[in-house]
Amino acid sequence: MKYLTILFLIIAQIKCYSLKKDSISKKTTKVEVISSFYGSVGSTHLPVNFFNKIYFGGFIDESEKGNSYSIAKTQRSGFETDMNFGVNIYQENSELNGWYFSLQNKISAAGKYQQGLYDLIFRGNEDLNQQISLGNTKFHFRNHQLINFGKFYKNFSFGLAIGNILQEYNGIFGEKDLIDFNNNYNWNVVVNPNISFIRNNNSAFKKNGNSLGLNFKIKDDFKSTGLEYELEIKNLGVMLLHSNIETINYDTSFTYSGLSFDQITNINNLSSEISTPFQPYTSSNRIISSTPFEVKFNVVKSINNLELFAGTFYRNNSQYLPNSYFGFNYRNKKKLNYGSNLSYGGYNKFQWGINTSYSTEKINAQIILQNCIGLIPSLGKSLGIVLNLNWKIK
Repeated sequence: MKYLTILFLIIAQIKCYSLKKDSISKKTTKVEVISSFYGSVGSTHLPVNFFNKIYFGGFIDESEKGNSYSIAKTQRSGFETDMNFGVNIYQENSELNGWYFSLQNKISAAGKYQQGLYDLIFRGNEDLNQQISLGNTKFHFRNHQLINFGKFYKNFSFGLAIGNILQEYNGIFGEKDLIDFNNNYNWNVVVNPNISFIRNNNSAFKKNGNSLGLNFKIKDDFKSTGLEYELEIKNLGVMLLHSNIETINYDTSFTYSGLSFDQITNINNLSSEISTPFQPYTSSNRIISSTPFEVKFNVVKSINNLELFAGTFYRNNSQYLPNSYFGFNYRNKKKLNYGSNLSYGGYNKFQWGINTSYSTEKINAQIILQNCIGLIPSLGKSLGIVLNLNWKIK
């Protein structure tokens, strides 16, 4: 709430300044309020119904656990939300040049794993009679606050992204890590996990981690073909975890053959025997890594009222499969436009999306539905929505 209050005061001051300048020199400074929300959930093998039951509760039946695949097949699952609110401040008598400022909150969680590990957790080990490799297993959970600001021109913009890291969890298992089943009651486990995380603290400003990144966008056209292109990079930089870092890093192997009756009945000792070998410890070392930056490249071809586009999108260190897409937008010379697209990648595979936008001189609103099949939770493996609203203040 404090960020919204600060932003409101900034807009009010800009508006007052603009009116004062207007009264003196008849020049105008335009301010555009920008806001967006993005939320999605997806998986390469799980229906949306599975995530509904995880979040809202309920019994997960067999049909909601996804299809059975080879235990060596690599799968991905994840969710993300992104909320952004800010302003574009245009230079006097200019519709193209100015400054931007926004506050952003990004939350995401995802995992990359083999089908066998998922089957072990949600279906049990009764039908598993071979090794399960953990070497491809990675996961993350993060909650970042970002302040974005910079300068924009007609075909170019650049700026900085300064981040407060509220939470950052990252985990990866060793290349040769595995679980081997001799029988239902005797497991050979070889693990060398490298897990690090920081939790949120009570301070409003001083967090346990920070980040600094570069925002950059360029758009132009290929004059010989009539194609327009756009390259955008967001938050390319470094991330520093500097306080209260907890880690789990063990190189061990053991044989698990169940628990004795005495262990099961002695509740006090049972929890300590299970958790002690893998309890996290606080590390005094700082962790420096690259930010979860994003890269997007887009090509557009306009033919009368039809706009054809194609591109690719990548997010770093997020178990995110590079996403490729193509589609169209139809401009009907009215305030309401619409379009559709097909994509492959992300936390899902194929997706069919639709979008519509409403534009006037002062307002631009857009809604994007990323996978129509996801509206049927038992069939769709992903569902995402994007909401954009811009309002120009004169």
